Amino acid sequence: MGRSISFNSLHTRFFAVLYMLLASTLCRAQSLAVKNDALYDALLIPNLGMEVRAGKHTTVDVEGTYDPLSFSSERKWKNWSLCPEVRFWGCHPFSGMFVGINALCGGFNVSRMDVFGLKGKRAQCRLFYGGGLTLGNHYVISPCWGLEAKANVGFVHMPYSRYRCGTCGYKEKNVTTNYIGPTNISISLIYIIK
Repeated sequence: MGRSISFNSLHTRFFAVLYMLLASTLCRAQSLAVKNDALYDALLIPNLGMEVRAGKHTTVDVEGTYDPLSFSSERKWKNWSLCPEVRFWGCHPFSGMFVGINALCGGFNVSRMDVFGLKGKRAQCRLFYGGGLTLGNHYVISPCWGLEAKANVGFVHMPYSRYRCGTCGYKEKNVTTNYIGPTNISISLIYIIK
């Protein structure tokens, strides 16, 4: 039988260490924003983001997703992703337009979903990675609340294995896809802690 991707304590520890490192910078930071992407929520993918002011016109943003759930009829869309980003603001952080440079990584285990041509098959990627540019705008709702709209474009290198059926371990082939284009579109609700 083939091994399926493990969304267990390794990924949980990875996210915990990352957030502890980001939280340790709060002693020096003047502002912190916690965010949730409404588009991921609509797709039922749990997500969380944090952004810390790093300078007069810069912030460091880290957003992540983690979805360990399976659906009925042997269908699943298990995935995790992490996207760190450095943002440069025109006026001051958490207000108006920004541009950014981002990196991204993640993994997935998808079965019997109509993506990658997998109607009755399964695909598993232990690690994809890439990076790109971001353009966005932060709309101030109140002193502590904001709404952010952004779009990312860039490159993603995605090696994955394709299996004959949703539950069997027979590997049909290894596939490597290199993608250039939009990598993320998001609308996030943000709470700013000053």
